[in-house]
Amino acid sequence: MNVALYCRLLCAALLAFAVNAQEYYRWQDNNGQLHVSQTPPPAGIDYEIVDTQAKSTVTKVKVPAAAIPVKPLDAKQIAALNQQVEQVNQQLKQQNCQQARMNKQRLTAEAPVSITNAEGAEVALTMEMRAEQLVVTEQHIREFCQPESPAPRKK
Repeated sequence: MNVALYCRLLCAALLAFAVNAQEYYRWQDNNGQLHVSQTPPPAGIDYEIVDTQAKSTVTKVKVPAAAIPVKPLDAKQIAALNQQVEQVNQQLKQQNCQQARMNKQRLTAEAPVSITNAEGAEVALTMEMRAEQLVVTEQHIREFCQPESPAPRKK
């Protein structure tokens, strides 16, 4: 059960990368749990490669079923892995927060803003598109940025 929790936490951490990835891997484990990652699954697991830049092209990869011994983790190893996952999650959260704040600065500035569309062409954002992106960006700020703790009051 702890290994499953570790896998879920690791997938959650890696899912943040998958949002911005151009290519990612998708597979299902022996328990039927769907995984999405920028790195391939463990050896011996069939997976799909999804290319988001090429209008979501999916390439299925069949892996020969080689018997790979799986050694269960002890409580210490699981605790160490959970700590590593938490550290990675915090780093990703900070990076996502910084990116969201930079995006907000760009979207609220008066300078023109353009994005790269699915075909790879740069498209200037209209005011309506900017407003939509700003809503999404503010959502990301609420999700990823820790509220700043107020300064202690002097009595």
